[in-house]
Amino acid sequence: MSWVYGLLGLGLVAVLTGCETVAPAGSTGISVDGQGRPVVVFALCNDHIDGATIYRDRTASDPASDDSSVSVADWDAVSPVTPANAAQAALNTAKPSAVWRRDGPGEALRPAVQYVAYGWTRDNSWYTGHVEFTLERLSTLSPGQVLTQTFVEASQRHEERVQPYAQFAKEACT
Repeated sequence: MSWVYGLLGLGLVAVLTGCETVAPAGSTGISVDGQGRPVVVFALCNDHIDGATIYRDRTASDPASDDSSVSVADWDAVSPVTPANAAQAALNTAKPSAVWRRDGPGEALRPAVQYVAYGWTRDNSWYTGHVEFTLERLSTLSPGQVLTQTFVEASQRHEERVQPYAQFAKEACT
């Protein structure tokens, strides 16, 4: 009979953990380096992130899967990225700093493909709001400019913004 209680307990844990939601810890933006290569930036308002991912939608030429997206690149932070060190934790996708370690192989970014970048924690307790971008859109940015999308309540849609990092960080946490 104890196995019945064990199964009931496992079922309850599954139901309860299925109801949990991941909390936002800040925002993700995208910038470029001096050669125009993508640089993922973060503004953390609380807690931390442990890694970053860039993904894209699955296409007909991708291997079959139940997942609707394909991870293009993943990085692990050497130590947690926090509000205190987020400004120094910019992730240059071509030449990551000592803050980041590449996790597995990646796929080259291609023109005319929409990508999404965000930060996450290993235990799924926190994330940073995502940013969508294309290589074409990045080609219009200068180093130091940050592209973000912000939800505007009045229009009920996301609007794109380009601003300096300091302004991005300030607005992300207000």
